[in-house]
Amino acid sequence: MINSELLAQTQLLSRVEKFKMMQFLISELAKEKGIILGDEAAEIINSVHTSNGAALQLMQLLESEQKQAQNV
Repeated sequence: MINSELLAQTQLLSRVEKFKMMQFLISELAKEKGIILGDEAAEIINSVHTSNGAALQLMQLLESEQKQAQNV
């Protein structure tokens, strides 16, 4: 599927489905960077639709975990 098709299909998803897709993509990106998302990250991801600051919290957590992984 080409990008324009994928984007068009994504627009048809419900709000909940879009958040689930975001959670999946964030998990995939974290895996590529060698970051294992703990329970705290999963809670932030799951609550992103109820909190405007959740995305910022998640990015801060991911950056913190990445720094810890690099220091090991």
